[in-house]
Amino acid sequence: MDVRLVPPHIAPPRRAPVGPAFVAKFVGNPLQVIPQAVYEQDFVTYRSGKRGLVWITAPAFIKAVLLDEREKFRKLAQIRVLGPLLGKGILTSEGADWKWQRQTAAPLFRQQDLTSFVPNFVRAAEDIVARWSAAPQGAVQAIERDMTHATFRVISTTLLPMADAQVMDAIEHSTANFQKTGAWSQLYALAKLPRWLPQPRQRANRHAVLALRAAVGRLLRERRASGLEPHDLMQSLMRARDLDTEKSMNDEQLIDNLLTFYLAGHETTAKALTWTLYLLARSPHWTAALKDEIARVTGGATISAANIDRLVLVQQVIKESMRLYPPVPLMTRQAVAEAQLGPHPIPAGTSVAMSIYAIHRHRARWSDPDAFDPERFAPAKEAQIPRYHYMPFGAGPRICIGMAFAMLEATAMLAILLQRARFAPLEGHEPLPVARVTLVPRGGMPLRVWTDASR
Repeated sequence: MDVRLVPPHIAPPRRAPVGPAFVAKFVGNPLQVIPQAVYEQDFVTYRSGKRGLVWITAPAFIKAVLLDEREKFRKLAQIRVLGPLLGKGILTSEGADWKWQRQTAAPLFRQQDLTSFVPNFVRAAEDIVARWSAAPQGAVQAIERDMTHATFRVISTTLLPMADAQVMDAIEHSTANFQKTGAWSQLYALAKLPRWLPQPRQRANRHAVLALRAAVGRLLRERRASGLEPHDLMQSLMRARDLDTEKSMNDEQLIDNLLTFYLAGHETTAKALTWTLYLLARSPHWTAALKDEIARVTGGATISAANIDRLVLVQQVIKESMRLYPPVPLMTRQAVAEAQLGPHPIPAGTSVAMSIYAIHRHRARWSDPDAFDPERFAPAKEAQIPRYHYMPFGAGPRICIGMAFAMLEATAMLAILLQRARFAPLEGHEPLPVARVTLVPRGGMPLRVWTDASR
């Protein structure tokens, strides 16, 4: 029986390491420097003073930083880490620049319009199953890679058509570089080290970014030359005008935003599906429950848009997976003015860290927090979870614009994968979570896969 599955997780140190030990642990895996107190308390100080670092976990404090007093807290570290790749797109801009870009993209993410994409989600999942079916039954498959390819196909057939293999290769190469060096970039940003200070793999990163931006720039030129004007995100961005200045985006801004949606739009969902399949491979009980629900809802037919809302258990499992393994494990803000969080004064210059990984496993706010228990997200129970207590998509005005798209995509694709295949963990392999730009499994995610080739 696997009633209480406790999958691999990072055991927090009693105290945060200091000096060179902090650097070594942070570069290896930033989760390893988060002390036990962050999983138990509301507010934990690492360094005090104007260049200090604090961790916050209390919903009221998080709400103050992300919503109520957001003018006092800026995304300086995130902009520094992702800016070289994403420029000043919707994820890495602030103020008026962010607002008009968000307003431009928002209409394409209306819930009522997203269901038309379900057939695209289904085809992407079916293509992966077809590839697995060509291999011997029970063969080991690289699930993380396969989910990345599937979700990239979704983005390139829905919101951003015209993407091709060259763009996919450039994205894979650039993302791999950023995942390898992301901890160094975050460390430099949190420590407020000068930008001119060299860091490992800096040259390789620069070359990868230039190649990726060139590939996306080529897509942009091809769209203009085609004369086509389909109703997609690329065309909306090209037509957009700033409400105050009437200016349109120049090519650099267009590339910034296209890259943001290519990367954020598939990488996070790929990680959510990867960790979910791993949890189900370890949990025959929940796998059987989901298969029963899928069969009951669909009658054995292919998933359709009409099925999605009725796949309640499937969505519960995805939500619990993102609680244990949040695709984006860390958010930071920097105080640009003096602030107050409850009884705690926050001097200007303080870095405020919100470890989504720790918040989702907080000992005072979750029962048996390291256990896999999708019942937490049964409708009646989920309604009792405070808004700033569970944040796989962030929170506040800058909550992920593609949240509804991602949940619809993950639900449809997971249902197809469970309908057509079964999974088992690879003996002796425990994929510990590592915080990079996203939460990646150390050593990848090899699972054994059997498919129903008769379908």
